[in-house]
Amino acid sequence: MMRLEAVSVDLMTRLRQASPSQRRAAVLAACGYAIESAKVHDSVVLSVLGELSLGRDVLASKIEEIKMLAEQADEQYFDLHDAGDSSGDNAYLFAFSRARALSALLFAVENESLHSSSESIYEAVSAVDDPSAITVRVVSALV
Repeated sequence: MMRLEAVSVDLMTRLRQASPSQRRAAVLAACGYAIESAKVHDSVVLSVLGELSLGRDVLASKIEEIKMLAEQADEQYFDLHDAGDSSGDNAYLFAFSRARALSALLFAVENESLHSSSESIYEAVSAVDDPSAITVRVVSALV
């Protein structure tokens, strides 16, 4: 189910009205910003983002690597959250942002659809401190 609390009704309307290529551009803009903001500098992640930007198919082995990285980031932030150590708040937030940025990329590698696009953008919005920065990029890509 799409999560409208993070992806505004206006933005969802724009996504519904957009062409598949416009939605793809919006997703790539959102993912690129989320990955940059979360400081995900993994070569496989950057390679996949580049391949998607060029309209190329992504190898299943690369998708599996990203899934593994996302699972590791999820485990890390759950462990930090469960530890409840307030001195680790920055580490928790960093791990959370990284996990959400990787999740956004995983939705981006799915076949383009309104569902995969909205989920990718939702995850990207969750990865950043300032959701309006993603919204501006998404709206620009949808024009």
